[in-house]
Amino acid sequence: MTSDITFGLTLCAALALPGVTQAQEAELKIGIAASLTGAYAPYAEVEGARCMAEKLNAAGQGPKVTLLVEDTRSEPQLSVTIAQKFLDQGAQVITGIPFPDSLIPLAQLAAPYGATVFSAPNTQVEMQVAGFENFLAGAVPDPVNGAATAEAAYKAGARSALLMTSADAGSWSEMLPEWFGQSFEHHGGRVVGRLTHTMGTNDWSPQIAQIKAMDPAPDAIMISSVLPDVGILIRQLQANGYQGWIIGSDGFDDPSLEGTVADAAALDKVLFATHGPTGLGSSIDTFLAGCRDAGFKVQGIFDALGADMVLESHAAAVKAGSTDPAAIRAALRAEGGNPGITAPVISYAENGGFPVKTVPVIGFKDGKRVLVADSLPSFVPDWR
Repeated sequence: MTSDITFGLTLCAALALPGVTQAQEAELKIGIAASLTGAYAPYAEVEGARCMAEKLNAAGQGPKVTLLVEDTRSEPQLSVTIAQKFLDQGAQVITGIPFPDSLIPLAQLAAPYGATVFSAPNTQVEMQVAGFENFLAGAVPDPVNGAATAEAAYKAGARSALLMTSADAGSWSEMLPEWFGQSFEHHGGRVVGRLTHTMGTNDWSPQIAQIKAMDPAPDAIMISSVLPDVGILIRQLQANGYQGWIIGSDGFDDPSLEGTVADAAALDKVLFATHGPTGLGSSIDTFLAGCRDAGFKVQGIFDALGADMVLESHAAAVKAGSTDPAAIRAALRAEGGNPGITAPVISYAENGGFPVKTVPVIGFKDGKRVLVADSLPSFVPDWR
């Protein structure tokens, strides 16, 4: 992680590399087909990307960063149409809705242009299993996320778990709870049931009725879904007497979680894994605060991931001494990695399509976020 001071030092070090002069005269275009509205709007990375682009352009070193941004309305097919427009405008890096039904066609479209699809918040394994050479994710895959929360839940005392799954968002909502379950059982816990749900649920009474019928009640309920759904679920579970742990994924990591749940005490048995500790006074928070001071409407960790995408792409162009898309991608994948906001250095040399990063697990005390763990999980289910 890096503050504005270390960001400046890292940037200066990167710009000392050969080829800076050539890159400085060129332009790096990054096309973001973004969920500015619709179901995935709370997880858009755009404002963080804009903030980082402004910082880099103000520094005046390396290529000028131009962001091309259009709203997908959270519609996968529209993101593909917009991405094609960006490619035609010469974008070397593009991104879209962070799910395979958007990203797979984007990777196919980008290949003839030599462009890279760099999805800052993507965690789904479909893109890694497909093995697109021109694809990079900004976050660790879902099995790693699920494994981190399973380990934390077991250490917190949970011994039985109910999994809640949905097919609506691919493996992120359907398989992440299952990977949690596999990891939880590896550590000695037991999966005692499974329930399904759909995105957009605001009345959880059918699922809660089934949970109330379980005797004994599970120590933990695991769900990977979006806000406000999960905040409403937490509120309704506790209103119906559930006293166990509620375990989530990065879908919990939006500041609106606290507001949706409303009761601070209701959060004290919530755990979720994410991509960097925010709301805890970390260096990521320092970066986001600086962006807010500059007028950018950043919200949280997904904006930091968007900043990573811009910073890493720019550093790769500087390292390559070129804004040729293939040269940028080679530098993104090179040993040694490139500077980031969610980690000091982010490397793709080891895994190809996803970075090496620790996984923060966030909990709550008296309604305030606390860092429960920040490490690589000791066990991750086999998913490749």
